[in-house]
Amino acid sequence: MIRFCVLLALLLPVTGYAHYIPEDAKLEVSASVVATWRSASLVDKYEFWQIPGTMMGGHAWPQEKGVSVDEATLTVGSRINENVFGVIEIGSHGGGDDDHSDEVELQHAYLGYVCCDATGPWVLEAGKMSAVFSPSLASHAADRWISDSPLINDVFFGRDFHDEGVRFWWHETEGVSAGAEVWRGKAFPATDTGDTNWDVFARYQWQGERLTLSGGGWFYRASASSRADDRYGGTHIHTPVTPPGVTATLFPDTRFTGDTDIAGLHGALRYKPQPHWQLGVEAELMQMDMDGILHDSTGRQASVDSDQIGGWVQPYLQWRRHTVGLRGEWLSTDNHLVGAAAPVLATDSGLANPQDHDPERYTAFWHWQWRDNLALRTEVTEDRTLPESDLRWSVGVVWSGRLWPSASGASGGHQH
Repeated sequence: MIRFCVLLALLLPVTGYAHYIPEDAKLEVSASVVATWRSASLVDKYEFWQIPGTMMGGHAWPQEKGVSVDEATLTVGSRINENVFGVIEIGSHGGGDDDHSDEVELQHAYLGYVCCDATGPWVLEAGKMSAVFSPSLASHAADRWISDSPLINDVFFGRDFHDEGVRFWWHETEGVSAGAEVWRGKAFPATDTGDTNWDVFARYQWQGERLTLSGGGWFYRASASSRADDRYGGTHIHTPVTPPGVTATLFPDTRFTGDTDIAGLHGALRYKPQPHWQLGVEAELMQMDMDGILHDSTGRQASVDSDQIGGWVQPYLQWRRHTVGLRGEWLSTDNHLVGAAAPVLATDSGLANPQDHDPERYTAFWHWQWRDNLALRTEVTEDRTLPESDLRWSVGVVWSGRLWPSASGASGGHQH
């Protein structure tokens, strides 16, 4: 833990990353598709993925055996005039089985205003957007070296973040970005309570001839009222119907009402000793405090104070169009529940961790940018998010590119 914090501190000041703002063309259209074959499922068909000591939700679905479309997106952006731009994105996230996760949804629809180059630029954006405070949370599956999203994103944010809100920030001025976002509360871990959900962030990037350093920090606050894990329960609750002789694991519908504070640090370093070689390392650390009430439909209640911390480190080596690397992830939980119903609600909610299990996951990968907009990748993952470890192989294809206007060269991806 201490070594990890020291490593992260050494990476500061940290990474800036690109936010998508249409610039040169009046109309830009881009798309991406990510498909992956996996050798094994993390849990059986009629079981649910619940990491001990955590309350999960959102789109944090377990990986399944076979071929799946991890993500498909279509993005349209336009620079309406010198100061005004708009972005619309539709997409789907794979995962789950007979759920609604493969539905195409409107992920982004926002307008932006940029001005004041003398002191900025300053950017104001409003609509449905992804948060920009965490680079990994803002990235698509096509932008990552690894098909799986980071474990802490799955647990703390339900894998991704799309919400209605307003963002005001100082945008990449001499390597510095800083700003604030205010959200309605439709994205996990918040619910639309009418209270303010917000975050603040800052990051910095420095680039030399061979060395690039970047990093940043952020703080996010969310409120929730009767928040359910709607992956299996909540508004989508149903009794699973199984084949004869098969018993399904029933999912308790336990709710959380209260506040969640999450703080994070992120950093990245890249070094090019030779024109065709590059060494790099990326890392992120998050710490979450959850304070509130657990309750269920029978009226049972217990107060909860939860402190959880996790992170990931990803070193890699790149030669021409080939990249090999390793991502190591970990998570630890410290939960305290008080009340007569605390034992049963801790078990039903997932916050119980009788074996003091600390989830870990290690993934080795090889990514080959075969064509400008087409990449192949293979991974081997030792998954210890559950007490029983799981080893799986995966092979995937990533297509990502601009459809209009046509452009040559590899897609650098975008984070927004």
